[in-house]
Amino acid sequence: MDMNRVVSAEPLSGYRLKVTFNDGVNGIFAVEPRRRGGVFLKLLDANTFNAVTVNPDFGCVEWPGGVDLCPDVMHQAMTGSEPEKERSMAAALHEEVRPANKPSRKRKN
Repeated sequence: MDMNRVVSAEPLSGYRLKVTFNDGVNGIFAVEPRRRGGVFLKLLDANTFNAVTVNPDFGCVEWPGGVDLCPDVMHQAMTGSEPEKERSMAAALHEEVRPANKPSRKRKN
């Protein structure tokens, strides 16, 4: 399975990014720093937000001060798909919780 990697990111107004992934998926990703809170509040400063770069080693978008976003989460949000790992884990859990087909026991009088 190939990992999702951001290959380009361009800052847009409204705390959004125009993003392209290594699999060709592209579109607009809403960063929503107020909703995310914490370190993401640094991105409310336009100069900081516009300083977005793509980390070539990890394929994630990042900003000065150690703020970054997971490319898998971004890809999932943009495509509405579950990552492969989550699909297999969900299938495995589904298999584990299936009740065994056991014959019912009848009480003897």
